[in-house]
Amino acid sequence: MILTKHLLLTLSIIILGTFNNPTEVAGPSKGLVAYYSFNNCDAKDDSGNGSDGELFGGVGCWCGIDDDGLQFDGVDDFVRFTGSVNRYFNTSDFTISFYFKQSGYAVFKQTMLAKRDSCGDFNMFEIQMNKHKNEVDVDVHETPKRDYPDISPEVKTVGWHHFALVRKGTHAFTYIDGELRRTGIRCSGIDIANEAPLAFADSPCIQTNESKRFKGILDELRVFDTALTHEEIMQLYSIYLIENALADCYS
Repeated sequence: MILTKHLLLTLSIIILGTFNNPTEVAGPSKGLVAYYSFNNCDAKDDSGNGSDGELFGGVGCWCGIDDDGLQFDGVDDFVRFTGSVNRYFNTSDFTISFYFKQSGYAVFKQTMLAKRDSCGDFNMFEIQMNKHKNEVDVDVHETPKRDYPDISPEVKTVGWHHFALVRKGTHAFTYIDGELRRTGIRCSGIDIANEAPLAFADSPCIQTNESKRFKGILDELRVFDTALTHEEIMQLYSIYLIENALADCYS
C-alpha cells in the first residue's frame, strides 16, 4: 500500500511537470513574458507564464513561418490574450515581435495586434496593415497629440514579413525583417495603460468601420518586458528568415 502511494505521488509529479514546463524557446529569452508558436493550432502561451489566448470565430491553421500558424478569414476570426501579458503595456519598456502574411488586397486598414478600449487615441497601441499605402501603421498614444510620431514602416512586397516594435523610454523603434525602419521620439514618457485585453485581429475601431479584421496568417508572436537591442532583433529574425518559408504552402 505504501509503495502504491509512492508510485502514485511520483506519477502525479511527472504529469504536472509535463504540463507546466515551458516549451524550449529559440532566440533571445531575456525579459520574455509571453511566447506563442501556434504549432498546435492554438494560442497557448509556450513561455509557461499562463497568458493563453482564446480563439474566436473559426480561426484556422495553415503553414506558418515555422511549422503551423493561425489563419484569419478577415470576417470574424480573432484572438484575445488573457493573463499577465496584459500588465506590461503602460509606461515601461517592451518589445513585440511577430511574423505575418497578408492575403489579397484590402482597401481598408486591417487590424493586427492591438490593446485599446475605445477607438479614440487615448492610452492605446494598435498595429495595422495598410495595403493601400504599403505600410504597417503603428499607433502608440497617450492622447491624440501625445504619441511616438512617424513610426509606421513601409512594406512593399507580398508574402511573409517579420515585424517588431521596441519601446525604450522616450524612443520607439519599428523593424521589418530585422532592419530598423523608423524611430519616433517623445521627450517625456507615454502612458498606454488600459483595461482592454491584448488582441489580434480585434479592435474597437472595427465596430466603427475605420478598420477591418486582418486576413492572412500570424506566427511566432513574442512579448518582452524589456527593450531588445538592434542586434537582438536581428538575432530574433535570423531564427526564421522569410526567404526560408515553405515555398509549397499557399493561402
